[in-house]
Amino acid sequence: MLLGQLDLMARKPEIVYSFTDGRTESSREMTLIEAKSLIEYLKGSQEKTTIIRRIWHLAYESGIIVPGDHDERSMNAAKLDSFCKQYGTVKKAISMQSLKELKRTVKQFEAMYHKRKDKQETLDQIEALKGYINIFIKHEDYERAAEAKKFLDKLTEEIAPKRKKAAKAV
Repeated sequence: MLLGQLDLMARKPEIVYSFTDGRTESSREMTLIEAKSLIEYLKGSQEKTTIIRRIWHLAYESGIIVPGDHDERSMNAAKLDSFCKQYGTVKKAISMQSLKELKRTVKQFEAMYHKRKDKQETLDQIEALKGYINIFIKHEDYERAAEAKKFLDKLTEEIAPKRKKAAKAV
């Protein structure tokens, strides 16, 4: 059943052969220990596949990769692997990561996604506040315009880059 779910039925004989140390290609002839070993391996593969799909989804939602055809998918895989090697917590291509490493990587991508989403919400609030300020000024409600401007400045400061520029030598 797991082989079918993972689309590995065509490779079943060689997979069984490898888990029986070359004794047989038939799953019916596997010992209980061999069968349990194969099932555990496939369950781990299934979990890895689920996590990798989640990483791809989060990378798409975060703007790291873009939708497209087969060629674009190949480019996305290369972009994602490059990103993980350079900026990832594990510093490895996704296909080379163990299950434990993939779990760390998905946490990183979830954090990036939430940070991007929060920033977008703040940008939306800033745009709305600019509109309100213009309305307040138009209606000569300068006190409310000033309050909105203070809040606008606070939001703008929140999303400003946190890195300090080096002082220029005189």
